[in-house]
Amino acid sequence: MAFTTDTHIHSLDFSGDAISSMEEMCRGALAKGMKRICFTEHVDFDPHYDDSIPFDGEKYKRAIETVRQRYGGELEILKGIEVGEPHIYPREYEKVLQGDAYDVVIASVHYVILPMGIHWTGNEGKSIFQYAVERVYRRYYEDLLAVARLGGFDVLGHFDYPKRYLQRDAMEETLMAEILDCVVKNGSVIEINTSPLRKGCLETSPGKKIIKMYQEAGGRRLTVGSDAHRDVDIAVGFDSAMPLTAGFTVGYFQNRKFCALTER
Repeated sequence: MAFTTDTHIHSLDFSGDAISSMEEMCRGALAKGMKRICFTEHVDFDPHYDDSIPFDGEKYKRAIETVRQRYGGELEILKGIEVGEPHIYPREYEKVLQGDAYDVVIASVHYVILPMGIHWTGNEGKSIFQYAVERVYRRYYEDLLAVARLGGFDVLGHFDYPKRYLQRDAMEETLMAEILDCVVKNGSVIEINTSPLRKGCLETSPGKKIIKMYQEAGGRRLTVGSDAHRDVDIAVGFDSAMPLTAGFTVGYFQNRKFCALTER
């Protein structure tokens, strides 16, 4: 049985990089046979961030109420947020957490600040591109560890996010293990994010290796989300995600509490 809950979607109304409106996302979810969706609109604090929309919590609350009135009889609609780079803006992050009530808070790193010094003749013969990829991943996981240590969130978003665009991995296993240990100790979870499959990657974010590391660290719970920014992408890749959930309790968050899914 396929998943009928998508725990990570965005709308044009509140996420500047999205294409479909809330109305379109709800209709798209119904067309895909979804029983439950969670809007996880971007909350970004950097005014120079690409496609950023200043987050308006009250407007978001009213918009959720509107789509619930229209589609609530057929579709359970949850209200979440995805906070970008909370470790850089801890005061703003804390203010958001103390504000309106949300069903789920996803914390993510979408960009890194990377001073790239390259030694042209060294680096053990590695290509400059591969060297750059490794630097990107190291800095990304350093920042993700800072987010994990900060805590306050329910879900750590798209664990190995750079591969969605770089189309390759760089395993920083020590940092990755520290991050996963923090997530488990904080009582948070990681998600299986299927968006890389739409970008040409051969696996979800994260893939089998990191999911196994999470399980070995004591992780027992997962969420599954498409990270859809347009209606046609809702639930795309869920068939690929299902085998990765073996041995885990898969669920969603409601009122910041983890709820196990029964439909699988």
